[in-house]
Amino acid sequence: MKNKALIICAISALMLSGCTKSNILASGGPAEPVLETQQGIVLDWPQIGSALDDEFLNNEEYPMALEEGTINYSVDPKEKTIELNLVVKSGTNAEEAVRFADAVIRYLNDEAATQDFSYERSSDTSYGGFFKEYDMHLIVMPEYTMEQKQYWLVDMDIPKGSDEKIVPKEGAVLTEPESEVEEDEDQAEDETEDSVEETEETTSAK
Repeated sequence: MKNKALIICAISALMLSGCTKSNILASGGPAEPVLETQQGIVLDWPQIGSALDDEFLNNEEYPMALEEGTINYSVDPKEKTIELNLVVKSGTNAEEAVRFADAVIRYLNDEAATQDFSYERSSDTSYGGFFKEYDMHLIVMPEYTMEQKQYWLVDMDIPKGSDEKIVPKEGAVLTEPESEVEEDEDQAEDETEDSVEETEETTSAK
């Protein structure tokens, strides 16, 4: 009986030492990606903002985007709201504004879903899981029109989970492309200079 007890103890000791060694190796190995849903994840908004800039600035598919300051947002996690303001180049029309806003919203959601797996990614029929939890106020405005709402191309609320389609603001006044504005200003300056020169010549003749 004593010999049998000793054998059992020896086997138990070997099993324990084996388990201990296995745990040490596992804990010291490379970190495995965590794919399951986690609780209490705080989104890294500066990183999301950087990803949005990388995707949409200097992108031939979205020529209406400015070099900087195009995508602006304010998020309130407690109230579950997001204010999304997109500033586009002068001369952008309503259709272009809607297409740009739609792309930004879906990309923003998918970046949030990359950080937090509990959010479903966007699809052709859904803005995605983030916008199932957050109410959004969306504005698309041409540059230099912050205080001139008549030029805003989109100004609407999209309730969470509604996937409401983006529509142009009714009665929005379209701005001219910046290049045309500069040409008009240059033409006006030339006309003023010509007028001054004619006046001086007339005065000299008298």
